[in-house]
Amino acid sequence: MAWKKKLTKIAFKLHGWMGLFAGLFFLLYGITGSMLMFRHQLDRYFNPELHQLKPTAHTIPADQLYRMVLRTHPNLRKLVLHDFPENQQDCYEFMLYKRQQKLTDNYLYYIFVNPYTGQIIREGSYGDVGPSFFRWLYTLHYSLQLGIPGMLLTAIMGIVMLLSLLTGVIVYRKHFWQALRFKAGLNFKNRRTAVSSLHRILGVWSLGFTAVLFFTGFWMLKEYFTPEQWALPKYQAAYAVPANVDSMIMSAKKIVPGFKPIAVNIPTTKGADVLVRGLMPTTGFFLLQGKASGLSFDAQTGKFKKLSDIDKQSFDQRFETEVYNLHIGSYGGDVIRWFYVILGLLPGILSVSGAILWFRRKY
Repeated sequence: MAWKKKLTKIAFKLHGWMGLFAGLFFLLYGITGSMLMFRHQLDRYFNPELHQLKPTAHTIPADQLYRMVLRTHPNLRKLVLHDFPENQQDCYEFMLYKRQQKLTDNYLYYIFVNPYTGQIIREGSYGDVGPSFFRWLYTLHYSLQLGIPGMLLTAIMGIVMLLSLLTGVIVYRKHFWQALRFKAGLNFKNRRTAVSSLHRILGVWSLGFTAVLFFTGFWMLKEYFTPEQWALPKYQAAYAVPANVDSMIMSAKKIVPGFKPIAVNIPTTKGADVLVRGLMPTTGFFLLQGKASGLSFDAQTGKFKKLSDIDKQSFDQRFETEVYNLHIGSYGGDVIRWFYVILGLLPGILSVSGAILWFRRKY
């Protein structure tokens, strides 16, 4: 049994050092992730001027708004009609992917447009905290506002957290069943035993959820380990698709009755298709909801080309969607969101309690 003691000793050291090294990151990801659970509701609440417009008899077609946005914001890598108006008082939101000049540049940009006047109500970069705090927070969460290097660092922190959980399992394996069966209570003999027992119990009960959060976070950013993602896009003149955006959206609804359009990917280079993304009426699995399906249209003619039903895609494509929805908690409504808010803070709490234990042990 000497090898078990040696393994536990090594795991304990690694667990402590990884917690100290990445503790602040775990705390940051936990706090920002929990805050983002209700970002859509909070964003609408704190920005009523974007969602309390005065309706008029006529609306400006989305196609016209798209061309205005493209004309005023050239050199784009990608353009998405991100959100349609939810009601008569709501506006359009466009998401722009700008071509970065430096690796650390923030490439995301948002534009809110009044569908009655065509006026840009608000616009700004996801890297600026002032115009839209929750969009800034969103970028902070997954890239630390450091662009491509930040996304790689976040992916690495996901791996570090998974290794920290694994070493924690080795160190506290004897206490697992007691904690799961509520047999391991808090020990208030002194401060150290109180913190230690709290750290152990919280760690056991949050193990599965924390592992899912950090694995899915890593998985969504794994592509930044490849050199292709580090190549800066070259300047390219704006390209306006000849086909009418509104006509393609209407065609998507007719081709698939019950299809709910949620967003439209509009190419900024020749040769790519327009993709109307949304929810298929036949999609039932809770982790495949949202804009996972889509209908492709020829950008030149507007003719329908292909239907991509997420239920009929390969395992890899379905898995990517499931990972995304599992990470952001976009299923189950407010109950699930509050569950994510509370448990999402635990990695940070565990890092703090672990640091306290380490310093008390050393000093």
